[in-house]
Amino acid sequence: MDCSVTVRPARDGDEKLMLEFWASVDGDISLCDHKANMVLDPNYLMVAVDKNDEPVGYGGLTQAASDIFYLGNFIVREDFRGKGIGKLIWQALLGRAGDRNIALDAVTYMEDWYAKNGFKFRSSKVGFFKVCVNEDMKQAVPSEYTCRHITDDIWPMVMKYDRKIYPTFDRERILRAWLGVDGTRAVVALHGNKVVGYGSIHEQTKQTYGVRNVLADNESVVEIILRELFKDLPESTVVRFIKMEDKPLPKYLENSVGGYFTSLRMYNKYPVEGIVDKMWLTSAHIL
Repeated sequence: MDCSVTVRPARDGDEKLMLEFWASVDGDISLCDHKANMVLDPNYLMVAVDKNDEPVGYGGLTQAASDIFYLGNFIVREDFRGKGIGKLIWQALLGRAGDRNIALDAVTYMEDWYAKNGFKFRSSKVGFFKVCVNEDMKQAVPSEYTCRHITDDIWPMVMKYDRKIYPTFDRERILRAWLGVDGTRAVVALHGNKVVGYGSIHEQTKQTYGVRNVLADNESVVEIILRELFKDLPESTVVRFIKMEDKPLPKYLENSVGGYFTSLRMYNKYPVEGIVDKMWLTSAHIL
């Protein structure tokens, strides 16, 4: 272990290098993700630094509710890997959580390691995908559903819908952070005056966007939401999204999608359960 490395709370500006680390490995972490985590928990980010206070690794532990944290944004600079720095960050994050529940999304090859380290409860499995936007994806199509921006007047309806999916877990504070942060566009799908789904998108770089939350009654609602989110994007823009493993890809995206890895939601105390039939493009990064 590199004894010259210590772990401290992040300071203003530390996130810039963290995002550079993630960009170097084509990671699906953005400034909007960081901002949403900061809204939820201003102390979420921890930084491993060398003797000159130069960041060499990061880990995030976001207090999403009084008794549950989400662990993410875990990365060590490539030339410092294999020196025990990841273990230092891990220990610092676990120490901050104490005996409260922690959720994380484990890439497939790490599942056994997390299980051996106390994360024995599992819930959803997701795949991380990319799609290159073309003109067809941006077109409006005839539908019984309509979309509109999520505004203050419609929040109670959105939360009523979300509580049907997560009946034992109040996500209002979490959703307001993730759907309301600057740079995010959030829409709700309606069937008449009834909410049947919602979703959001944000710019990651000038060439890439990220879809973070799409919950919907069915695949047709998912398509309407995605077409609404994609309609103003330039052609050839790359959009990342995270799909529940047991859900089909929207048919109109099937020939344009590339997948690159899967992950599994794991907990060390108890799982947060939801009604999975309405979960489509969601899960990782957010409780």
